[in-house]
Amino acid sequence: MPQYSFEFDFSGFNVKGDKYSDNCNTVILHGAGKSSRARLKKLRHALNQKGLSSMSFDFVGHGESEGELINSSLEQRFEQAKFTIKEHSPDFSTLIASSMSAYTAIKLTEIFPIKNLILMVPAVYTSKAYTLTFGPTFSKTIREENSWLNSDAFSILKEFKGNLLILAAQNDEVIPPLVLERIYSSASSAKSKKLHIIPNAEHRNLFPKTGDFDLSLDLIHTMSKT
Repeated sequence: MPQYSFEFDFSGFNVKGDKYSDNCNTVILHGAGKSSRARLKKLRHALNQKGLSSMSFDFVGHGESEGELINSSLEQRFEQAKFTIKEHSPDFSTLIASSMSAYTAIKLTEIFPIKNLILMVPAVYTSKAYTLTFGPTFSKTIREENSWLNSDAFSILKEFKGNLLILAAQNDEVIPPLVLERIYSSASSAKSKKLHIIPNAEHRNLFPKTGDFDLSLDLIHTMSKT
């Protein structure tokens, strides 16, 4: 179990998180919807056993943190992540992000010297949606056909010089294969990059078998040691 819990005020909402040590080398960001850092418990514990101590927190409107989704946005998630990292894991080198937070993680590479970037079932978004609060207008904007093609994520990834690992689901009902291909190809300056597609996996069930989890864990661990 994580040894340290913390909380802080963000725009009037109490945000809660935890970390395995004072100097965590890994930051893990959960996805959208009903997700929270609790869903990453198994992964974090396994990584900690391999020497990758992690910090994670619940975004506003998720898990133990206060607020509703309408109180947040992609921009606010970025600011929450930036603040939490600076306060609680400033010396991290590995960033793991799931689904919506993959976009946040990509943008974080512009301000932190991230050595290893692991994106699980990654989503990216049109820049038009960045400041919109989560709600009907946001949903309508991101559901416009091929809106993701206008994302700034791809130009940001071209400048990323660390290691990139994409863990994708074969039967992802949310993320189109073209998104994965574009993310991978955009990282043209990466030290190394790998796209690992997990057989029979789905967006909300990335590790349908124990073997899939163990292999992904090994890929993350190996990358962190390069």
